[in-house]
Amino acid sequence: MNARGKIAVLTFFFALCGTAAIVTAYFQTVADANVRPGDLYAIVDRQLGELRAGNFSGAYEYASQGIQQRFSLAQFTTMVQTDYAGLMRVGRADYGEMQRVGRHATIQVFLIGSDGEVIPCIYIMVREGDSWRIDGARMLPPWPPNTRSEGTML
Repeated sequence: MNARGKIAVLTFFFALCGTAAIVTAYFQTVADANVRPGDLYAIVDRQLGELRAGNFSGAYEYASQGIQQRFSLAQFTTMVQTDYAGLMRVGRADYGEMQRVGRHATIQVFLIGSDGEVIPCIYIMVREGDSWRIDGARMLPPWPPNTRSEGTML
């Protein structure tokens, strides 16, 4: 193949790669733009429901692939029971701010126990394919029972 043919093949290859990158970025942006905070809140609610019911395998299904690769179901169960026991006693969850950057999101979650204790928590979410999964949770020190957060009363 002569030099002109090689240049033509390389130009075609780079144009094809550039087009694929633009199309991929466009469709990812469109998919991310359609995500509503309630969609992510629902995932956290479902996992909390599974944990309250003692269904650790159901809760494990909402964990990201990264979590599932690092922890077997037995390890996940032990971790939740020892490090995140408060998640199993949650009466309800109230949601605060959500921030999303590309395929990652963080959500403020206020876990409220039946005794009124509030456990603030930061959930880390990751988009995997067409769905969002929980990639981690960081529980903060609990507030005293029946403490109200500041806000506007209607």
